[in-house]
Amino acid sequence: MKIGMAGASVMLSGWKDAIKAAADLGYDCIELFLEFPQTETDQVSPSEREQAKKMAQDLKVEIAGHAPFNSLNLAAFNRGIREESVRQSIEAVKFVSDLGGNTVVIHNGDFIIDAAWGPAADTGMGIQWDLNLDSMKRVAESAEQRGVYLCLENCNFVGYKIDRNLDDLMEIKNEVKSPNLKFNLDIGHSRLAEGVGNAIKTLGEDIRHIHFTDNFGKNDDHLIIGTGNFDYQPFLYFIKRFPYIVTLEAIKIDTSRETPQKSLENFRKIIQSH
Repeated sequence: MKIGMAGASVMLSGWKDAIKAAADLGYDCIELFLEFPQTETDQVSPSEREQAKKMAQDLKVEIAGHAPFNSLNLAAFNRGIREESVRQSIEAVKFVSDLGGNTVVIHNGDFIIDAAWGPAADTGMGIQWDLNLDSMKRVAESAEQRGVYLCLENCNFVGYKIDRNLDDLMEIKNEVKSPNLKFNLDIGHSRLAEGVGNAIKTLGEDIRHIHFTDNFGKNDDHLIIGTGNFDYQPFLYFIKRFPYIVTLEAIKIDTSRETPQKSLENFRKIIQSH
C-alpha cells in the first residue's frame, strides 16, 4: 500500500506546492486535482513539466491525477462540450505521464435526461450511454499509448451518473476493452450506494486505485479521515494488502495543510488498530 494525499485537500495551493506538501507531510504519493484552481495543464510548458518530474523524483513522491469533471460531460449531446471533455481528459493523462506518473482517476459522463421525458427517455439515455463509451475508448487509447492506468471511479450514488450501479461499471469496462481501463474504488461513494463489501467483490482485481474517505452515511462529505462515523474495520484487510495507491480524499478549499496532516495521522492509527 502507498498512501496518497489528495491535491483537493489543499485545493487553493498550486500543483507544485501540493507536491511539496505531500513530501513534507510524509505521503508516498499525491493525486493532483487537474483543473482550476489547482492545476491548469494547458498552461504548463514542457520544460516546467520536466523540472516538476525531477522535483517529484527527488522528493520521492509518486504522481497521480484526477481528470477534470466540473462543467464537463463525456456523454454530452452537445458535441463541443463532449469533445472538450475528451480533450481535457486526454490532457490529464499526458500531464501525469509527463510528470512520471501512471494513474489517472476519471468519472463517467452524466445523463441530462430523466423519466420526465416520457417514452423518449430510454432512447435518449441509450444514446448518451453510447456517447460515453466512445469518449472513454478515446481516453483509454491515449492512456495505453502513455502507459497510464485510467481508473474509472464509482459515482453511482449520484442519480444522474451514467454508471447507475456496479454492473454498469463492469459493462462499461468490458465494452471499452482496454487493458489500461481499471477502477478507482471510492469507499465513501460505495457506502452511500451498494456497500463497500459489494463493491470490492464486484470490481475485484480490476481495482487499481482507492479513495479512502469519511462521512456520516448521508452525504459525500469528504471529511478529515477519522472525523466521521465510517466503520472501516470490515474491509481494512483489503486496504492493508492493496499494492497500489490509497488516496486519503479529504477535501478542503484552502491552502492549509491541516486537513491532509490530520487525515494521515488518523489513517495510520486506523490501520495500526487492525
